[in-house]
Amino acid sequence: MVKAAVMTEPGKIELQDFPYPQIAPDSLLLRVDLVGICGSDRHMYLGHSHAKFPVIPGHELTGTVVELGPEANNTLRVVGGPLQKGDRVVVVPSSKNCGRCWFCLNVPHRPNLCPNRTVHGFCNCATPPHLFGGYAEYLYVNGNSWVYKLDENIPPELAVFADPLATALRAVEKALPPGMPNVGEGYGIGKRVVVIGVGPIGLLTVAILRETGAGTIIVTDISESRLEMARTMGADLTLNAQTISPQERKEAVLAATEGVGADVVLECAGVPDTFAEGIDLVRRGGKLVEVGHYTDPGAVPIHPFQICNKDMDIHGSWAYPQIQFREALQFLKRTKAPLASLVSHRLSLAEAEKGLQMLGAPGVFKVVIAP
Repeated sequence: MVKAAVMTEPGKIELQDFPYPQIAPDSLLLRVDLVGICGSDRHMYLGHSHAKFPVIPGHELTGTVVELGPEANNTLRVVGGPLQKGDRVVVVPSSKNCGRCWFCLNVPHRPNLCPNRTVHGFCNCATPPHLFGGYAEYLYVNGNSWVYKLDENIPPELAVFADPLATALRAVEKALPPGMPNVGEGYGIGKRVVVIGVGPIGLLTVAILRETGAGTIIVTDISESRLEMARTMGADLTLNAQTISPQERKEAVLAATEGVGADVVLECAGVPDTFAEGIDLVRRGGKLVEVGHYTDPGAVPIHPFQICNKDMDIHGSWAYPQIQFREALQFLKRTKAPLASLVSHRLSLAEAEKGLQMLGAPGVFKVVIAP
């Protein structure tokens, strides 16, 4: 039998046993080495998603191959393979795009828009083989998945960041201009950037900005411990949104940007009010990238006049193309940022609910489960 932490409904997690699965010829089975607790897991726990319960959560995971179907290397999208038993891997949560829907046919460069993908950690687990989420001792990986073989120099404590790092990388890439950065458009070397919200995605975004040549990195958050960690990741100026008003934050950003505002704002908090603040903080002709709202926590009033008057660009960033894991793993190999220090708590599978409840507390950054 295999143990898994099952979210049976919003606000309720149970430790359950499932049969050890028989592997189809095109599939593989992983022993889950580490799985990160994502903010979207917490939103699902709070009832902010449309999940079809029961669900085994967990999509930020790294594991070891223990069973391998004879056709798996031919059907899986394996990067760095072929695979064999004992290989350490990371799995892209979303499956391969279908190749047939309107989005696959008309915007194939955005496979993240395919509505027919399945996503580990958000699938109903009521029917066999059940194990489609990382809050479990084993993960069943269907033949339509993307799997990346890990370099031996990437330990599990870093590999578990592949998914959130891919999310942060794509958000930064969304800020890149379509042309030369020195004409004042978008993100580039020396640009002044505001990151709103420095949970794990925001902290990884700061690390990426620091290593890709940002000029001044300004960070806002309500947690002093997160602001301190942001400075460790490379932030130049940190503003505590719990102790200074929105107007004071705006004045601080203007003072750091020659009185015009940020070239780029990345909203990573997932709080409606901070999206409106991002519009306020970006300069005329600047860019705002919205990456924090992976679930729907509600609405906020905005002034469309600001968007028009500022001649600004607003970009939504939803997940990432599956190939983005390649850049994420390359970043993990070369980064000088102390990313492993972001793992603040390591819990057992029985403590999964405790981990979900911890998110957002002082001193809590990335919580991981070792099943």
